[in-house]
Amino acid sequence: MKRPQLILLPALVLSLLLLGFAWFSPWLLPTWRLYVLAGAAIVTVTLFAVLFALLVRHARMQQQLMDSVFAENAGTAARVIREVAVPCLLCDAAGTIVWRNEIMEKLYDGSDLSRILPNYNFAQPQAAFGVEYAGGAYQIMSMPIRRKSVDRTLIFQYWIDRTEAAHYKRLYEERMPYVALVYVDNLEELSADQQFHRTTVLLEVERLVADTVHEVGGIYRRYDNGRFLLVFEAKQLAKLEESRFALLEAAHRIDTGTSTTVSLSVAVGVSDTIKQSDEGARQAMELALGRGGDQAVVKNGSNYAFYGGKRQLDTMQSRVKARLFAKALRQLFENAGDVVIMGHKNPDMDCIGGALGIAACAKLIGSRVFIVIDQPNASIDLALEQVRRNAAYADCIITPEHAERLMRPSTVLVVVDTQRPVTTIAPQLIDMASRIVLIDHHRRSADYLENTTLHYLESRASSASELITEVLQYFDDAMRPPAFVCSALLAGITVDTKHFAFNVGSRTFEAAGYLRRNGADISMVKQLFQDDMESFTACAQTVEHAELLGHGIALSSIDGYGRGSKLIAAKAADQLIGIRGIEAAFVIGREDGTLYVSGRSLGRINVQLVCEKLGGGGHLTMAGAQLFQTDDMEEAKALVRESIAEYQREANV
Repeated sequence: MKRPQLILLPALVLSLLLLGFAWFSPWLLPTWRLYVLAGAAIVTVTLFAVLFALLVRHARMQQQLMDSVFAENAGTAARVIREVAVPCLLCDAAGTIVWRNEIMEKLYDGSDLSRILPNYNFAQPQAAFGVEYAGGAYQIMSMPIRRKSVDRTLIFQYWIDRTEAAHYKRLYEERMPYVALVYVDNLEELSADQQFHRTTVLLEVERLVADTVHEVGGIYRRYDNGRFLLVFEAKQLAKLEESRFALLEAAHRIDTGTSTTVSLSVAVGVSDTIKQSDEGARQAMELALGRGGDQAVVKNGSNYAFYGGKRQLDTMQSRVKARLFAKALRQLFENAGDVVIMGHKNPDMDCIGGALGIAACAKLIGSRVFIVIDQPNASIDLALEQVRRNAAYADCIITPEHAERLMRPSTVLVVVDTQRPVTTIAPQLIDMASRIVLIDHHRRSADYLENTTLHYLESRASSASELITEVLQYFDDAMRPPAFVCSALLAGITVDTKHFAFNVGSRTFEAAGYLRRNGADISMVKQLFQDDMESFTACAQTVEHAELLGHGIALSSIDGYGRGSKLIAAKAADQLIGIRGIEAAFVIGREDGTLYVSGRSLGRINVQLVCEKLGGGGHLTMAGAQLFQTDDMEEAKALVRESIAEYQREANV
């Protein structure tokens, strides 16, 4: 009988019937009912006791039978285990082998198993795990064996040879097809120049693509002017990554007939199906173009790897995107309720200026508008004071808690000067908003804000204030933003271009001219950049104690200053790159218990790539990061040095 315990079921039913009869029977007198119930209970208890004893006896007999079988066949079982073609062993809790069969002895003749399994916990053995040893792949199965006679626990292991299966698995993975896309991302800008050698350049680009495909043994097809689809085996990706996608630099040497070089964007999708690989390549290409192009992006699941992207981006020329975005933004505002605007944590003048510009657009069509500020700082105090003096804008500054109470399905949330949810003032507002508008000028990051209703991401713009100034011009022909809004926007452009010294194009000056014509106060802009004596002294001391790391890179820190340290770190980095011989500077500051890194460069060294390795981002000449890994200043310096060294190795500096 497979389940002898089932015999208890009919006994239970019989007992219940007997007790029920004794209790409910109409033929029994009350006096006799008690005697019958007592008798039924005694019979029930006796029955269950007898059945339980029989079950115990049956289990004992089964155990004795099994023991006798194993005892009679002990020699045979031992011989089978010893001669079977599966490595088997017994070891103690210290990893010392106390017995092994013949094939295990051929595989490993030592006595200490921890030598070949250094990370294995023999005190708490893992049931199953894989290991590679002696050129083979094995699946190790473990089970503890308790020996009562000596009060000792041993571990029995048998090693299943998975070498052949692992070989075919590796072969399958290596020959899996990957999809890649190659775009000439600045073809439109090149074609605008009448001196552009279009046919020659496109032929040279196709030759580069063909040579690259030939090296990796793949195929390619040109499906549009300057756009190619590549397919190659997975094992060849390592070769492309090792060369850091050499065709990016090779494209720069093509003679275009103009002063502009050819810029390529390469995207590779890594997946176990060709359909998912193609989708990954398209997502990676969108990210590469959002980061300004001239780089390769490899998408593997949710992870991204970036190569190239070291060149300064050309300034944008076409205004079509700004015009279309301004029109769509107006339609969205006209069909929405309140407008809530927020930027990044510790907002600067570019963030506040952009927020005020969007606020002016919302007020023009009669919407209620609010700007979310958590904690003011020295860099925006004067601007906020100007806002409070203006009756129309005095009540628009609110806290994140107030903004949460205002959120409705009809509310539009506008995020300016950042694209990463984790860096916004109130990330919870993003989860609450049904309609989100994103405006940013930084290179697109892997964790950028997705699922937006509208977005205007232009990494070639100098600042968010420049983008929003152009939106103002196309939002309404009769648009006349208040003078203090124009001053704040001009201050935002000034701070991000370092007084029009970096990342400046013709459209930057055109935006500044528009703001000046509409009343931007130059003296107010100058006041916004004034320092007090304490912060000026702290900045000078930070510059004085800078450490020169070689190759024109300086590293310094400011600790213990308190609120405003982040701003001082940024200003110190700006001053350091103004010193002869310093090409790039990184300054670490501590504010509210968090360490911040500010990176600045003259253009030869890409500080964005360094800060991305620290979890931050930005532009080639200006970037930053928050160091969540440590709160120790010396450890933070070590992390920055390591990121700089890694960047130098990749860039062959």
